[in-house]
Amino acid sequence: MQRGAIQPSEPKDYFAEARARVDGHITSTFSLAGSARLHRRALGLDILCAPLNVVLAPLHALLRLIALLFRAVRLRRAAGLLGRVHLILPTRTARAVEEGLLEHVFALPDGPGRSIADRFAEAPPLRDGTSLSEDETRRRAERAAATIKTYTGTRSAVAEMTTALLTICFGAWLFHRLTPGMLSLAPALADSYAMDAAIGNFPLGSGLGGLWYGAFPVGASPLAIVTVALMLIVSAAVVTAFAGILADPVQTRLGVHQARLRRLVTAVERDMSGSDSVTFAAREHLYARVFDIADIAGGLFRHFR
Repeated sequence: MQRGAIQPSEPKDYFAEARARVDGHITSTFSLAGSARLHRRALGLDILCAPLNVVLAPLHALLRLIALLFRAVRLRRAAGLLGRVHLILPTRTARAVEEGLLEHVFALPDGPGRSIADRFAEAPPLRDGTSLSEDETRRRAERAAATIKTYTGTRSAVAEMTTALLTICFGAWLFHRLTPGMLSLAPALADSYAMDAAIGNFPLGSGLGGLWYGAFPVGASPLAIVTVALMLIVSAAVVTAFAGILADPVQTRLGVHQARLRRLVTAVERDMSGSDSVTFAAREHLYARVFDIADIAGGLFRHFR
């Protein structure tokens, strides 16, 4: 991702030039090779953050939904306050994505101890806005910074969806059933282990054991199911931390990254112009919850049938 320094343009051309840099940035950052380089940073603490982000993601999505409802009923101040709440824990990978956006799309040079808002405050649309007060400049810069955080937070939701799709493929291949999450996969895997153990320990041999337990199947104990679920959650956390290596090139190929990043530039332009229109919508968090709902519904169905 190393490039030469980009010189900021005049305010009237600033966002047009940012949009022009989108395709090049995506090609270098979210191709297979670029994403692999990006995710080298996930080794270490990012793996620990991944399971916590999976737990926090439903609450984060709920806050975003409430913010949209507040905005729909014209409670814009409350919606704005909720929109600035970010429950997704920052990771090294996310910080690298943010840095790439600031430097290579928005042409904002780095500096020691400067926040995202500090750097946006020096962007041409705000730096050259002589009619803006210092407080208003800061407010717009902070709103733009919150939008960047919202954008990078979508990566955790996409990683969740990628992991869920891999779980579905694994369950379909091994158990021939729909397993969109750990609540679906853990019982199936625990029952499979219990069946194999019972057949292997059958007094008259595994051959007759297979016939016997084929007619009278055994299931796993609740403790075994919980143990397997915890093991799967840990494994899924590792997969989620690196899921972008698979998801990024696919999204680039389908044009998803390009569309999302152009929406981001438009949202930042509105933030810096002081517009009260709808902020950047992180719809991916809501999409990821569909898998959670399907997983919970499937678990309840199997429990009560």
